[in-house]
Parts: sequence; C-alpha cells; structure tokens
Amino acid sequence: MQSKAGYLTGKLIELILTLLLVSLLVFTAFSIIPGDTARVMLGPQASESQVDLLRAQLGLDKPLPVRYGEWLWGLLSFNPGTSYAYNMSVSELIGQRLPVTLGMSAIAMVMVIIISYPLAILSARKPGRLGDQICSVIGHVLFAIPPYVASLLLILLASSLFSLLTVGTYVKPSDDFLGYVGCLLLPSFAIALPKIAMSFKFLRSSIIEQRNADYVRTSKSHGLSDLKILVRHVLPNSNVSSITIISIILSDILGGSLIVEQVFNLPGLGRLLLSAISRRDFPLLSGIVFYLALITVLLYFISDIASSLADPRIRLK
Repeated sequence: MQSKAGYLTGKLIELILTLLLVSLLVFTAFSIIPGDTARVMLGPQASESQVDLLRAQLGLDKPLPVRYGEWLWGLLSFNPGTSYAYNMSVSELIGQRLPVTLGMSAIAMVMVIIISYPLAILSARKPGRLGDQICSVIGHVLFAIPPYVASLLLILLASSLFSLLTVGTYVKPSDDFLGYVGCLLLPSFAIALPKIAMSFKFLRSSIIEQRNADYVRTSKSHGLSDLKILVRHVLPNSNVSSITIISIILSDILGGSLIVEQVFNLPGLGRLLLSAISRRDFPLLSGIVFYLALITVLLYFISDIASSLADPRIRLK
C-alpha cells in the first residue's frame, strides 16, 4: 500500500499534467478556429494594413509556440492578458462575474445534499415499499427536467410570488448579502433539481448495497438497532461513493449554471463567455475556459484525496 505522501505526490503530478494538457487543447482549439480576430475587431471596412498593424499590436503575428508560452505564463501568474472587447484585465473581468457563478453553484450543491441525502436514506431503509417507489418516481421526473426548462417553470411560478422572490435582478454580496442569496435561490434550485435526482439514485444504491453486506448481518446479531447500524456503519462506508458523486455533480453544476444565468439574466461567467465567443476575444475566452477547467480538475483532485482518506484501500499499488 502506498504511503499518504506517495499517493499525494502521484496525484499532484497527475494534476499538473492534466492542466498542461487542458491548456494545450484550449490554446490549439481557439487558435485554429476560422476567422481573424483583428478583422472582427476593426470591421469589414478596415484596410489590410490596419488589420496587420492591429495583429502586430495584439501579438497575433508571433509563432504559435511563442504565443502559447506567453499565454501559459500569463495563466500561471493569474494575468492572462487584456480583453480585446472590454479593454480590461481578464482577471478583473472574471473576478467580477465569478461570485455569481460560484454562488449559484454553492447554493445548488447545498440544496442537492440536504434534499437527496434524507430521501436516499428514507428510500433505502425499506426498498420496494410505497415510500421507496414514490421517491424513485419523483427522482425520475426531476432527472428528466433540463435546467433551462426548470428555470422557465420557476420563473412562471415566481411571477405569482413576486413580492417574495426576486427574478431577473442581481444584488452584489457586498451591498446586501441576504439579497444576494435571495436573487440566486431560484436559479440555484433550477440547477439543483436534476442533480438531486442523480445524487438520490447513487446514494440509494450505495446504501442498499452496504445494508446487504455481511457486517450488517453481524451487527444485527449483536443486537444493534437498524438506526445505529445505519449511522455507525452504513453511512460511513457509503462515503467513498458519496464523495465521488458529489464531485461529479459539482462539476456538472458549474457547467449548468452558465445556461441558467442566461434565463435569469444574471451577470455571471455564462454571459461573459457568450460575449467573448461572439467577439472572438481570445484572452477572455481562453481564460474563462481554462479557469473553469482548473476548478473542475481541482474538484476531482480533492475528491481523490478525500476518497483515499475515507477508504485507505484506494491507495493500493
């Protein structure tokens, strides 16, 4: 069995190599997209000399390996350059929009946990019974609703509760934290609905699997109640599956939030990303994609470490 230090070192190496590969793919993809950024910025009426001059100013006339090295160094130093369209630092632009996307993702994840865990425990205690069947049907229905459809339904619902729930407006956390949380509740719930169903399904299966294990029958023979067995043994042994599915769901939530932001008119990374695509703003576009990929890779890295701590057998050679 590997030591904790050796396992951690191996995972760090994997993390670094993954990020380097992601950076190379992102840079290559955006470099080979048809179209000329300088031409898009200047418009069709600009002369070739004006376009060539702007390309030189933006560094677009340099060889690809040189541009990749400069771009990668900028990412690593958290200074990926200046946005062509906004004439602002990419880091500053992302920093302004990140609280919206991360806030929605965090609230959605809390909703997933506090709803799916009790439902999974309730359903798995008596599988096949009426309660389990009702929970399973609800889970299938929620899983079938895309986030953007859930967003539209929630907006229609909130229109009759407009005095209680704010739709289409954004409050900065520095101005009013409760207002900030309030304006993100509905979009977060729209994102969380299918993820609640996903988490419920995996957790229910994991709990049922653990309840059928030999150690549960041994615990019952020793006189332990079902509740004690559930709390002391079944749930802790389900941690590895729980950690894995939570990391997968959280990464999905980050991607789903980009779509929901458009429906609820929130100034998050989703709107910024679409603006960068339409304007061929390479520094901003690549910066958003890379940093979202960085957050996702870090989530899986943390998940691997947490899983190894919950179950040391994962560190087998």
